[in-house]
Amino acid sequence: MRKMVVVLTIVMVLAGLVLASAYTLFQPQIARNQAQALSDSLASLFPGDEKLTFSKLNTDKMEIYAARSSSGNLAGYAVRVVGSGYGGPIQMLVGVSPDLRKIVGLQVVENVETPGLGSRITEDSFRSQFQGLDPSKEITYVKNQTPDKQKNQIEALSGSTITTRAVTGALSGTLSQALSVIKEVGASGTAAAAK
Repeated sequence: MRKMVVVLTIVMVLAGLVLASAYTLFQPQIARNQAQALSDSLASLFPGDEKLTFSKLNTDKMEIYAARSSSGNLAGYAVRVVGSGYGGPIQMLVGVSPDLRKIVGLQVVENVETPGLGSRITEDSFRSQFQGLDPSKEITYVKNQTPDKQKNQIEALSGSTITTRAVTGALSGTLSQALSVIKEVGASGTAAAAK
């Protein structure tokens, strides 16, 4: 019995050392991959062929990026939004026009919603419904009817009301706060550019 405990302890220590070493070894590559994924997600928010640069606003209240064209013109803002869905957290990025009057894009960065139901929030048919909505107003949803863009509505995913509610609620709550932060800090209050 004692011999088995000693062998298992040695195996666990060695396995722990191998895992810790692998994590340390691959951490720089993981960080580069995460930065590239963020850059790709930010770029997908703003339509057009022009390459944009993103600078994080200098605020500790939330994660907001200013998007600028190669000529330095402000193309809009990107805001990180986190909601609590049916399966767990839903992380999103939402693009807002430079005048803060409309949503220009939505990207679901990470979710653990039910495959085939709630996970359909990643589909273009769902995400595109948010384009043109007013970020300063509450975003609501309707079921089995045509949404009214004037009322800031989208159509809920069939069979995924909780996920739809999580997305619309998180966007409404976070965007109202983000607009205040953007007006307070302004586009000139930027830190280092996102890679």
